[in-house]
Amino acid sequence: MPALNWKIAGAAGEGIKVSGLILSKALFRQGVNIHGYTEYPSLIRGGHNTFQVAASIEKAHAPKVALDVMVALNANAVLNHQEEFTDQTAIVADLNLIKNDLTGFKRQNQIIDIPLAKIARDSGGGLLVKNTVALGASGYLLNLPLESLNQILTETFARKGEEVVKLNHQAASLGYDYVKTNFPDKKLNFAYPGKPPADKIFLTGNEAIALGAVAGGLKFYTAYPMTPTTAILHYLAAHADQFGLVVRHGENEIGVVNSAIGAAFAGVRSMVATSGGGFSLMTEGLGLSGVTETPLVVVLGMRPGPASGMPTWSSQGDLLFAINASQDEFPRLVFTPGDPAEAFEAARLAQNLSEKYQTPALVLTDKYLSESYFTVDRFADQHLNQRHSLADSKALPNDQPFPRYQLTDNGISPRPLPGTPGGVHLTNSYEHDELGYATEESKVRTAQVDKRNRKFASMSQEESLPQPVLFGPQNAATTIVSWGSNKGVIRQALNLLPDVNFIHLPLVWPFPEKTLAKLLASAKKLVTLECNSTGQLNRLIREQTGITIDRKLLKYDGRPFYPEEIVEKL
Repeated sequence: MPALNWKIAGAAGEGIKVSGLILSKALFRQGVNIHGYTEYPSLIRGGHNTFQVAASIEKAHAPKVALDVMVALNANAVLNHQEEFTDQTAIVADLNLIKNDLTGFKRQNQIIDIPLAKIARDSGGGLLVKNTVALGASGYLLNLPLESLNQILTETFARKGEEVVKLNHQAASLGYDYVKTNFPDKKLNFAYPGKPPADKIFLTGNEAIALGAVAGGLKFYTAYPMTPTTAILHYLAAHADQFGLVVRHGENEIGVVNSAIGAAFAGVRSMVATSGGGFSLMTEGLGLSGVTETPLVVVLGMRPGPASGMPTWSSQGDLLFAINASQDEFPRLVFTPGDPAEAFEAARLAQNLSEKYQTPALVLTDKYLSESYFTVDRFADQHLNQRHSLADSKALPNDQPFPRYQLTDNGISPRPLPGTPGGVHLTNSYEHDELGYATEESKVRTAQVDKRNRKFASMSQEESLPQPVLFGPQNAATTIVSWGSNKGVIRQALNLLPDVNFIHLPLVWPFPEKTLAKLLASAKKLVTLECNSTGQLNRLIREQTGITIDRKLLKYDGRPFYPEEIVEKL
């Protein structure tokens, strides 16, 4: 089976996302790998929405620009995507609805004219099922068994009742039969294995983060909804009983971060998630976590700014912000996963290592990774529930304060949980001595800063931290260096670039200086690729290694790179 690239587009409310998910799941059940990517504006109603599905027997890392099938539910769906059409693109549309708006459109002969509105009415479902008619038509074009499509329709609409399921089955069948009868020669040459792979799952980046955090021992999750991480709150709330969690929809981001710190202070592994604006409000809390040496895991879903920017689009502009956020200096971990498998592992490790080193851990994602859909290998059933650095204070007298911030060689002090006999201590936001009492003494201040900073050396030697990895031929003429969600797109582009390789950074702090410097030293021509306007990783590499990379590929329009763009730019 060659790679398949299908897209549906129309106005909000026309079932764009649900249609894309139904087709994705139906294809997945036929044994192919899926990547689903959705775009939508930050409007309560209206606006142009799309869902794109890339499917392949091989790994589907990212969607391409060039489309095999375009389902256009309105004229904008045709006009806005003309650059994505090739001479082979099949355009499914209802000309009765849009022909007056297509004056000058040069690919009229590629339109498969289907009376979507009439068929929808004839099915009994009215215009609400126009998208389902288009799904049925797509099913025939893609050589997808109608039974597979109907199975997913049943699962999707079962909660709405048997009558709704029946109407959608009827609409899909009528759309399928119309194309079969009137355009039998338009069927594309796709064949499927016919059964879902037993070792694969289909999920979003947000769901991978949620599952990874649970595997890492998460017991308290709190968030204030903010695109693109809101779905983590929804997912964990829906499965709270199954996972044994307390899930709290907080009043605002300040309340969220402080309640997570409070829960962690009590000994509960906690996590919050937000985007750049919410994280800005959390930075004082982040500093509280740093000075009190209380574990805190933050998921930062990046989107374009400054301020509200473009709330429903994607960006990588918060990298240096995450590394440097909050006043003064304290160690932290910053993970930059590139796919759901890395997102799962980053969230799992963040829970464990934040507690081990008593310092914040951040997981950076973005709208593209968070809200896209992926076929991935099933995650290993390994949990990280070992507790770290908890003090054995039973033998200590109850009437004496515990030296919570004791000076140690590795910077990690024994940590008694509240209520532990012999573990009474003071914790506040001020600089403090070993007992936790506030102080402004210069020697004590210097000793405590040095103690906290010693954690960084220990963290840098942590064997479980992910290291930069090289993809592609060892001795390529050009080496791309990147991070985060660019990973899949670049790996897809490598299939078209035989003399190019790629260094991916799944973690940027502590900066993996030794491993990266070794990989960079063997490269012939270097280029960094990022979705921000200033090349933040490029600057970080120069700062940490002294290596200057002159070539940068930057994109900051709110959209991810496409493989063809990378090929063209290189």
